[in-house]
Amino acid sequence: MTMKIRLITYPEREALNDFVASSALCPILQSFEWGELKANFGWQPLRIAIEEDNKIIAAASILKRPIPYVGHCLFYCPRGPVVDFSNRALLEFLLGAIEKQAEKHKAISLKIDPAVLEGDKKILDVLSVLGFEKSAKQVQPRATFQLDLEPDLDEILKGFEEKTRYNVRLSAKKGVTVVEDPSLKGIKLFYDIYKKTALRDKFLIHPIEYYQKIRELLFEKGLGSNFIAYYNNKPIAAVIIFCFGTKIWYMYGASLSEHRNVMPNHLLHWYIIQWAKERGYKSYDLWGIPANPKEGHPLFGVYRFKKGFRGKLVKHIGAYDFPYTPLFYHLFEHGVRWMQNMRSLVTKGKIEDSLGE
Repeated sequence: MTMKIRLITYPEREALNDFVASSALCPILQSFEWGELKANFGWQPLRIAIEEDNKIIAAASILKRPIPYVGHCLFYCPRGPVVDFSNRALLEFLLGAIEKQAEKHKAISLKIDPAVLEGDKKILDVLSVLGFEKSAKQVQPRATFQLDLEPDLDEILKGFEEKTRYNVRLSAKKGVTVVEDPSLKGIKLFYDIYKKTALRDKFLIHPIEYYQKIRELLFEKGLGSNFIAYYNNKPIAAVIIFCFGTKIWYMYGASLSEHRNVMPNHLLHWYIIQWAKERGYKSYDLWGIPANPKEGHPLFGVYRFKKGFRGKLVKHIGAYDFPYTPLFYHLFEHGVRWMQNMRSLVTKGKIEDSLGE
């Protein structure tokens, strides 16, 4: 059978989603809806599928970002492409299809950060031979803990570190309650807490419109939800999760400095685990942690908290770039890194990257 290239548009969205969701890693960032979300904030989604016998066998949801004033753009394939990387012929065919779009749109480079495990030398060698370069900056965190949701709840709870189990029970005993609230009001409550979290911990966040669009484009399609922890009828912590295929992801968490002693975050995640099991999800991805955690890292506290749930430590290869126009790409990358460092200096008072190793 001959392989065919196809650009996926809205009427074929379910075929793309079914393929991505049925893949081993079912990355939500490669869903049709994720591209729709990003389309509202300066990106243009391009969905490329490779078909054989009228079935999708590989796909890449590309986000195109224009470079101001120069008539060129960047291509980014978050947590993709979705392809069997060990199938060299299929991978090259898909990359060739992406390159045709790159020529059409004047892309200077393609960035990928696939869910390929760190240490997979065979795939790393293939990427190197094909011309990919390891990116100096990560976009998505490359390390995470993934919690298996298939055991029964008692077994999952017993698997937590002793202190995490204690804090889950303490929080419930102290009267903390958790409510699922994906409404506009719930998003507003989440964002009010998130702003204070960002100010305290010195990180940048999207405007509230971004999270309202998450609700509109993902929550309303059953691809996520919002959970809020209350203490004495006051919202004190909140978590946004995403769902796709067999997995759920924790990407956004917020908590007030007040009432941290009642451990709302522990109870929040225990509630989410129960919620996910009721709906048949198999895995909970706790998202970003330092790839090489150590005291002093800006995310060390996050690492310690997530480690308490005793998920499997997973490290991916991280971001790789393919330069279509090498000179322009290297000049641009140098300029972007300089601007990111300056922004970090202004925001945090130091040049530091929380996604750094």
